[in-house]
Amino acid sequence: MDPDLRERLAELVRARRAVRAYRPGPLDEELVREYLGLILEAPSAFNLQDPGIIRIRDPRVRARVLAAAGGQRQVAEAPLLLAFLADPAGWRRTLPEVTERNLASGYWDPATAAERGERIRAFQRVRAEAGLAREFALRNAMIAATYGILLAPAFGWASSPMTGFDDAALKEALGAPAEATVALLLAVGEPAEDPPHPGRLPLAHRVHLDRWGGAGD
Repeated sequence: MDPDLRERLAELVRARRAVRAYRPGPLDEELVREYLGLILEAPSAFNLQDPGIIRIRDPRVRARVLAAAGGQRQVAEAPLLLAFLADPAGWRRTLPEVTERNLASGYWDPATAAERGERIRAFQRVRAEAGLAREFALRNAMIAATYGILLAPAFGWASSPMTGFDDAALKEALGAPAEATVALLLAVGEPAEDPPHPGRLPLAHRVHLDRWGGAGD
């Protein structure tokens, strides 16, 4: 256990706020690329790395995103605006490259690659037949988005996660595949406000023991 690391991480988590006002001006591009690279370290089912991230830079695209998001201030002001895309078919695009990289690194041998590929296809087929492909894609995308939320304070930035938008209009603005959905919009930048902590319900009200309604400590 590293008490110092634990305390630093705890401080970042406790200090996080949803910020809607941002300082003008761009963020350092090298830091942005580092930040995005760290988001990509997020886990995903079978390590397929299927969630896509759309970085919105074109003012014309941002204007359409702003309209789809109901004119939310942070969409207009944040210097970095990201859309986390959940694509039920995304794994089909990433599986070949993941397999190739795993073979090249020696992480998989050919027999393992064949076995894992078959297992992944079978799993995807079962969940598609059960109508759960979109749900699983959303789970992976939200994990990646959470990394973005928690990493921002380490760069001196704040963020504002948004799920309130017209999904169809947003997908059209971003050129997203028809079967995909936007899991989350994330505004990121240097904060121009310091909102107070809104408070959290106590652990006993939210953590259940063994089953729903089971009394916790």
